[in-house]
Amino acid sequence: MHRNAALLIDLENFFIGREDNYNRSHTGEPYEFPVDLESLCAFASDMAGDARLVVRRAYANFNDRRPGEGERRWDYYLQPLPRFLMEEGIEPVQVFRFPGGSSKNAADMRLAMDATALLAGRSQIDRFILVTGDSDFIPLVLELKRNGAEVIVIGVAGCTKPIFGRYCDRFEYFEDLLAARELHIEDATELKPVREALRFMLDRRSPIKFAAVKPLLSDELRCPFDPSRFDCESTGEFLRKYAGELGVQVRRGEHDWEISVGGAAVLEAAAGGERLAVEAPTEAVYRDLLRQGIPRCYVVPFADFDAVATAVFRAARTEEGSPCLVVHHDLLEDATDACADAGVTDAGRKVRDATFQFFKSGCFVCADEEAEPGQTDFHWSRAAKLDPALADVRAMRERAWGYLIRLLERRLEQRGQNERIQLPALADLLAGPDPSQENLEIIRGLVEQAGQHALQRPAAGVAAERAAPRAPPADGGEQAG
Repeated sequence: MHRNAALLIDLENFFIGREDNYNRSHTGEPYEFPVDLESLCAFASDMAGDARLVVRRAYANFNDRRPGEGERRWDYYLQPLPRFLMEEGIEPVQVFRFPGGSSKNAADMRLAMDATALLAGRSQIDRFILVTGDSDFIPLVLELKRNGAEVIVIGVAGCTKPIFGRYCDRFEYFEDLLAARELHIEDATELKPVREALRFMLDRRSPIKFAAVKPLLSDELRCPFDPSRFDCESTGEFLRKYAGELGVQVRRGEHDWEISVGGAAVLEAAAGGERLAVEAPTEAVYRDLLRQGIPRCYVVPFADFDAVATAVFRAARTEEGSPCLVVHHDLLEDATDACADAGVTDAGRKVRDATFQFFKSGCFVCADEEAEPGQTDFHWSRAAKLDPALADVRAMRERAWGYLIRLLERRLEQRGQNERIQLPALADLLAGPDPSQENLEIIRGLVEQAGQHALQRPAAGVAAERAAPRAPPADGGEQAG
């Protein structure tokens, strides 16, 4: 009989636990939820075994604020997550707080109700994979088991009571699963012919869409390519899992995921230390890196970016030239009108994308009565002022560029591509295909500063980089993810 399984995620519990663990071991680097989510999905698929994962859900109040006092009350930290969940085929379940109760209890109750309903439903689910460390779910686990279901629980180390594991058919810490995967090394004789075939394919044409890899690889290997030999359900999972060993770079293309030749560090590792010729990174590669992960940053073409910067700068100052009080939402409207009048196409989106970078880079400081002097980490529904240190549009543009470059450096490090940013590709991205000498020098200087920042990581700089104020949902919440 065919078996069905369900993956149910207590999202707040998982996110906060993993974020705390990550921050303890990665000082100064932001927690990247999409990376954990991809691993979690892979582990869940492995645990489902011969059963189909017919239900995948994550429960939370995505509009709730982060627990804690002070400035944390302005952090809508779960707001960006539904997009990442849906990209992995997981249904986000919005749970509202009951009057007099807490959002957490509401999410727990909804998850438990869904689990019992699925147990008795037509889908005939007999294997449940619960992602939570909350021992309040022990009664649910017992009820599922009494009714003949198998229960597997994935918890987070440090915020899961050890007793929980005694009640499950199988219990694993997420961190232990990550460590086991790190230690698991495929036989080199298995991967080597695949790596060589992929390299030959990419030498002829790059990039290659995921959908085309399996038939092309089968032709090149002269036998059907089976990703299950590598404990993978699909070719896409295989490419993501072994990108480093294969010497390829996996990225989202315009319409589909695709692979291209990996960076120098990736190829050297794949070749066992032998340095291979590598195509220089392009502005498209850097553009993709900036729009993947948290936060998502979309680079606006230079001419339009300059027009937006000018409109924002003017809207944030009085006629006498001093900074005036602004609110993010109103600032977007004023700048959009000005850019549309100036002939900028798709002005609303470009103003939203560029203004997001101005706020994230600290061009604006909080200006309400509760704000501390120079406070750049604040919710954007609060009153703000242009930083008095920014004397002109060029200074504001330069600060936003610096933020993007630091973010790009961090994304490269996280993907194991430790080579320095290539100035020609970066200049193409930020200042257009024919940058002026002045802009080229500005970008070169910012790249050098970013390199020093990565080496030294001063405390103040780390705090500034990790500041993640959230825009209101209607004003670019997607990017704030």
